[in-house]
Amino acid sequence: MEVMEEGNLMDRVPILLQRDLEFYQTHQRVLQERLCTGVVGGKLDFPRYASFAAIKMILWWEDEYFASYRKHSGLLHTEKELSEGDFSSVVVKTSDPDKFVGIVTKSADLLLEHLHVLSQESLDHADLSVLTATIGAAALVRNCLNVYLQACTTKICPPKGDEKGGALKISLKQYSQLSEALAERLLDLHCRLLLLYIVQDADALHWEDTEPFFESERGSYTIQMWWLYMCGTKDDLWNSVPPKMAQRIFGGMLNETLSVLTVRYSQIVTSNARAQLHLCDICNLLFCIAELLPHVSESGEAYVGLQLNNQSVIIRDIHAKCRELFYCLLLRGAPLGVLSKVFRKGLENMEMFSSRHGLPSAWIIFALSRMFPKDQSCQWVTEFADLNTNSAIALELKVLLAFPEADWSFLVKVLLMRDAHLTGIILRHLLQHLPSSENFKNVARNSFVEAATESKKCEGFLCRGECFKVSDLLAEDVDPVGQSNCQIVLSLTYLLVALGKAVDIKSCLVKNLEEVGLPGWSDCLDKRQVWNQKRPPWLEAIMHFVYPVLNTTVDMLINAVEAGASMYQAMSLALTCVSEMWDCIPEGLYKVTSLLQDITPVSTRPLSDSVLMQVMFAGLYTELIKTAEKFEKSNEQDKASICYTISEAICSIDEDDKHTDQIDLFLKQAKDSIILETFADSGRRVGGMSAVSTVKIDEIGTADSDRMSHSPPANYAMEMDVGITDFVAEVLASDVLTTDIGKQALKVCYNYLKNNKEWLMEQLATSENDPSPFQGAQGQNIKETKPTLLKTMFYIDQHPFDQLLTGSLKIDYVTWLQTPISLNPERAWLHLSRRCDFQEDAKLTMPEVAMVASITKIMKKRKNYGK
Repeated sequence: MEVMEEGNLMDRVPILLQRDLEFYQTHQRVLQERLCTGVVGGKLDFPRYASFAAIKMILWWEDEYFASYRKHSGLLHTEKELSEGDFSSVVVKTSDPDKFVGIVTKSADLLLEHLHVLSQESLDHADLSVLTATIGAAALVRNCLNVYLQACTTKICPPKGDEKGGALKISLKQYSQLSEALAERLLDLHCRLLLLYIVQDADALHWEDTEPFFESERGSYTIQMWWLYMCGTKDDLWNSVPPKMAQRIFGGMLNETLSVLTVRYSQIVTSNARAQLHLCDICNLLFCIAELLPHVSESGEAYVGLQLNNQSVIIRDIHAKCRELFYCLLLRGAPLGVLSKVFRKGLENMEMFSSRHGLPSAWIIFALSRMFPKDQSCQWVTEFADLNTNSAIALELKVLLAFPEADWSFLVKVLLMRDAHLTGIILRHLLQHLPSSENFKNVARNSFVEAATESKKCEGFLCRGECFKVSDLLAEDVDPVGQSNCQIVLSLTYLLVALGKAVDIKSCLVKNLEEVGLPGWSDCLDKRQVWNQKRPPWLEAIMHFVYPVLNTTVDMLINAVEAGASMYQAMSLALTCVSEMWDCIPEGLYKVTSLLQDITPVSTRPLSDSVLMQVMFAGLYTELIKTAEKFEKSNEQDKASICYTISEAICSIDEDDKHTDQIDLFLKQAKDSIILETFADSGRRVGGMSAVSTVKIDEIGTADSDRMSHSPPANYAMEMDVGITDFVAEVLASDVLTTDIGKQALKVCYNYLKNNKEWLMEQLATSENDPSPFQGAQGQNIKETKPTLLKTMFYIDQHPFDQLLTGSLKIDYVTWLQTPISLNPERAWLHLSRRCDFQEDAKLTMPEVAMVASITKIMKKRKNYGK
């Protein structure tokens, strides 16, 4: 679409909106552009797509902003671009803050009217694509106005008005209300489609028919088509509207349709021929909800129904309705003989009338039986921490991967919870499947971080380079699986050392290297390998804690040699620089090197017999090689030669006892800066040492024969366990996201979890899938495997529909009816009275008549129950 780019903004806007409306009237769709995937979602909930008109207007606003303030707002440019760019030649007109606010609010009002027209058209024609495009435009403009409002009121001189940014606040409020109103309309549209067309099936819903449905070989089409529609709509919402809005809409759809289905299935009276269909549908429905619920849950706790009073209204409603369906399943599905035996005890002695308050929902334990131990009542679980390790991690993992966008703090929580158990499983597996040492990447030429910082921007609007993933570079590699394994091991090791406790580092990395590491795993720590730039990924991850502080050291060494310093003096200077920089290096480096020192074989001799020295000066060697190659490219051969000479001298820095005193002083300084507080008589271990904590470490790994005391310090470090509270994971995630390698490491780990979800569930013993002998390398998928349409239609996750009819599902009614499920006698009688064998025209044998009479007699006493 061609638009006028010159002239007054208020003259261009009406023309732009007119062209956009003409395009819609001609093509019956809205011209859209994609936003960069790196900015989608987030705190402001950016959309995935927005209309061409909205994006063009924001570009014009940014020009006006620059003309008014002589600097950019930060919306379209990164901090690096703002600091390095020269925008002085861009200004061709002048403006002022007052004029900027006036122009923005007036043009925003015109766009608002335009969006109202488009949204009304979409609602009149029930056009979902136009409605989602309008939502995207409204959400993008809302976020843009929010950025301008912050810039105008806090960072620079605010414009005049009745209040600070008053006009912008009004526009922001209008767009916020519009986006929320359109989301409500989208929810209403989906609910109407579901209720009017999907959940209606005259044949399957003819419950009093004396003929069985489909000869009792399958459940009704209603639940199956509802499941298929919900799965398809979920994918559409995830790929069209802003992520948080998509979750709210999907949650509303789930809650609204579940209300109708719950009332229908709990109140109907079926014929004897269709009673089994009724029970089959309820089972299918509960299994479907168990798979859809993670997409609207905020945590594993909300998923299983713990602490329901603290959960959202929708989560509480869904659990309440599923609980009612489960009551119906038990009381209407249990054989008459089982009911008679249970009710014979009397109302006062029946466990199912006992409260289940504070315990996991019974229906979720039924639907996810593999996630829970054999003691299906789970009466000992009052909080999420009481669940066993595998169950807790599996539940949190399902919720994490069900989000429409990656939640970095939640990812950190999943990777580090329960002593980083999941991280240990992955590392133990992948350390056995790394490429041979000859096939490792040369880190001086293929840096994990530099690939990210030098990446080109995508074509999406608002791209800042955040969309780049280092895993994308492996597509054309000779061994993409092996190199992917290297990236994952590097990423997990970095996160483990940066954020994990000392206990986590020992159990997940050090122990696995010692037990399952390939022969010769420690060769890379020998001083004869300082020069070798093909390092195993776990060692390269540790090096990344050293690289950031070595740039100035390299410059100082080059300058010193140019000034006439000898190699002896240069090495002395290098040791001095490293000592001075020590306080800038995270404590995790000392932890991991101390633990590695304990398991390093005698045959491996690091520099000065210290893994810490080996890591520090191997990192310095790499930085010198990189610098030399840069000088060679710029034809500065003298400086390149100096770099190579210094790097060679590093390899023999500990020979002939030339720097022994200085090296010992540095190692003592490193050791003295770390203080470990141990408590021999500590009770239950609930935490450990955090890499970002203020606690220091001493003698890590040398306290006893186990190389490290497991007693936690009774101080701040113990609070940095991600299992204590959610804010800990948020603090840790925000800390690691400040670095380029941290961002890439989180992306790599998240992609691995998505691509290998089924294998991870098998390792956690929470999947009923048996590994296929025809599959390739387990746990090493580099692409996500999405279910086909046919599989989605006939399977609920990995289980087929209608398990009750096929006999693959056996419900233990006796056990469930003797489990506390917070049922009350009145509700119980309502469900019992609707059983087909409790009806007046039921054809029963004499024993069955007696059992019905006995149960009815007992239930008549329900009014006196509890008095």
